Amino acid sequence: MNLFHFNALPVFLLFLGLALPYSAKSHVADTTIAVNGVPKKEKSLKQSGLSFIPSNYMVQHAGSIGVVALGIGWDYGRKDQWSTDFLVGFVPKYDTDRIKTTLTLRQTYTPFQVKVNEQIDYHPLRTGLYVSTTVGKQFWFSAPDKYPSDYYTFSTKLRFNAFVGQDFTYSFPSGTSYFEGVKFYYDLHTNDLYLISRIQNRYLSLRDYLGLSLGVKLQIRRK
Repeated sequence: MNLFHFNALPVFLLFLGLALPYSAKSHVADTTIAVNGVPKKEKSLKQSGLSFIPSNYMVQHAGSIGVVALGIGWDYGRKDQWSTDFLVGFVPKYDTDRIKTTLTLRQTYTPFQVKVNEQIDYHPLRTGLYVSTTVGKQFWFSAPDKYPSDYYTFSTKLRFNAFVGQDFTYSFPSGTSYFEGVKFYYDLHTNDLYLISRIQNRYLSLRDYLGLSLGVKLQIRRK
């Protein structure tokens, strides 16, 4: 039995179900009110309406999701250490008959930051996972019946990716502008197919299964 033969669609739906509830979390704050002279804490939902409004807009180059990808993202957590992004990428037609479109859902974790100065923050580590799919009937989750059962042991429509990188954030001096800052990031990434190829072909070098992506995020002022 081939260990790498599986139906990728249920895994994609599971990833989607795990990521979206976190991105849609309400920003709930504790406030203290007096009831009959006795302080009482209540959960304030004054910012919950912002939970579905994006925290940022972004553009990215490469990353196995297209030459260029545009997206929106949501930052959350006690120190905004979590981020959920949705991107639409575009792949030139090259030797095919049309441009291809990709859809990507990405979950990022940045555990800590270094304050360079009043306006610049540095994140020495950002890491996470993302799943991407390519739009088009020529791509499939499971191999069509015309192929032998073991001919294709992977999905051509779905890729599971992992990455690690760093970023810098520059906060704008103005406290009234629509955008509060800009973030520049880079990631080193790989995916399931690349890793399988590396396991099966030990002669492959790092450049054969690792890629570099560059991106910019415009942070929206939400307070």
